[in-house]
Amino acid sequence: SVLMSSEGSVCRHDVDLEEPCPVCGDKVSGYHYGLLTCESCKGFFKRTVQNNKKYICAENQECRIDKAQRKRCPFCRFQKCLHVGMRLEGKDGIFFFLPNVCMTHGCQSTAA
Repeated sequence: SVLMSSEGSVCRHDVDLEEPCPVCGDKVSGYHYGLLTCESCKGFFKRTVQNNKKYICAENQECRIDKAQRKRCPFCRFQKCLHVGMRLEGKDGIFFFLPNVCMTHGCQSTAA
């Protein structure tokens, strides 16, 4: 179910915060850029896009991205973010930020 908080944030009560981050496998913290992801991947994706970072893979562009090795290859990590569906732009090229998951004590929006 989707509910509106008093601040106008969308709260989703049908999410599973026990599932792993689709990028690195860490514990998810809420909806970030279209997906349930962890705080680390949320911040990485945001910095990469906002700062227009360009990365190069030192290997064959097939680096393993998991919690222990997610900082080793930013190129492959960003590619995995895109592959699993993280998005910053809306349909019309307008930037948007999705609200965080509604926590036990009320809604929190992402400070993106």
